[in-house]
Amino acid sequence: MAKKGKPKGALRFELPFEAEPPALTSDAVGLPRLMRRPAGSYTMDVTVLDAADGRLLRAGVVVAHRVVAGAGEWYLAAPAWAPHLPAEQVEPMAGKGELPEPFARLIKPLVRGAALEPMATLSCERGEWLLRSKDGAAAGLVRDDKVQVHRADGSASQYREITVEPTDALTGQRREYLLSAARAAGATALTDFPTLQQRLGAPAMGLTSFPKPRPLERNASLEEFVTAIFAEHLGAIVRADLDRRAADSDSVVVLNERLWAFGRDLRGLAPVLEPAWREGLEDTLAGLPFETPADVEQPTLAVLDALVAAVRAPRLGDLSQRNAALLLFERAQQATMILADRCRSLTGESTHEAWQAALRAAQQLEVAATVLAPLMPKSMGKLLVNLDEVLTDLRACSTDALGGEPELDGVSPSQAYQLGLEHERRRGELGRRRRLFVALWPERVEKARRLMAKAKKKQQKQQKKK
Repeated sequence: MAKKGKPKGALRFELPFEAEPPALTSDAVGLPRLMRRPAGSYTMDVTVLDAADGRLLRAGVVVAHRVVAGAGEWYLAAPAWAPHLPAEQVEPMAGKGELPEPFARLIKPLVRGAALEPMATLSCERGEWLLRSKDGAAAGLVRDDKVQVHRADGSASQYREITVEPTDALTGQRREYLLSAARAAGATALTDFPTLQQRLGAPAMGLTSFPKPRPLERNASLEEFVTAIFAEHLGAIVRADLDRRAADSDSVVVLNERLWAFGRDLRGLAPVLEPAWREGLEDTLAGLPFETPADVEQPTLAVLDALVAAVRAPRLGDLSQRNAALLLFERAQQATMILADRCRSLTGESTHEAWQAALRAAQQLEVAATVLAPLMPKSMGKLLVNLDEVLTDLRACSTDALGGEPELDGVSPSQAYQLGLEHERRRGELGRRRRLFVALWPERVEKARRLMAKAKKKQQKQQKKK
């Protein structure tokens, strides 16, 4: 009797299409019977749908129409995207045979504006058997799949896959026997079968539109850096949109946050990006924060389309091979000097426009430091902490904090007097905040200069090592 133990996993064989199946039974090893399972044996016709460029299959998503025993159904499989998309889901055939609305809604961020069309049809014949040991116990489930593929370009191919799913009765000598029997029949043992994408070939085998961001190195070129930043935003935005659709939610809070973060880095990279491309995206994001799913739909799809192209070839012109850290640090230095100049000239009596200009300069430095932070996390992290205090104080020093002139129409004289007193109190508080900001500024700007000088020295040392 064969020794029992924990099964080692499925056996997989690829066999010539017209070959005789392996002889999987043997009295000598205690596997005398192979019983057909009619419930698991069937024929199936599959039509795989995708855009002309294969964007769904390249992203690891299969959308297909299947006919099994005369009954039609829609099939969606996206295991690499779970839980943002279903690992596998089936919807019954209904209506005129159009893609069901739940599927169309779920995959829209991946399809975007492309039309789906048949990419290939597969005719599948499956036979299923139960392999039994001599004591009647199930030793394994055997599946024999014969598949003929007809692609939209007119080419055709065929393949045959045999899988044995073992139980704990299929160990040792019995397992080795099945391997030998398969080889004798001309089969090739495989760890995994080729994917559908590999079976179909180009364009289904092209690069995904959603690459994983590569780890950043301090000496990365601007092209490498921007590609990684855009890939990070592309993944974050598409996952937020997929989650919203999967939940069928009206909330756009998370998606707004992801779009805003991308917009922030877009501003931080403004000096190095092609102006027309960047301005087009800024116009697209001008409505942030979006209030409803209808409002956010088209801007999100437009941003995804732009990023899908940008992660392969960012619009950087002649700067693409420059050192990213050096280039972006120069921009942060310039932003620091502009902020220092604007704040140095402030007084308690400066105009609203002067205080607003200082606030805008601080905001510009914030986006410049934020986009540089992945390359210089320690120094930019400290700068951003200090800058957060400056931004908070500058916002409090804006006349916007006054809330406008008091509305006196329709109020009594005593109420008007109280409103006037409250407004004057706020003006007094505004003056006090401005004077305090002016008094603190020399110490703050000196601290920022020391920090930037230290960061520059460290960067120069890194360049010398390189």
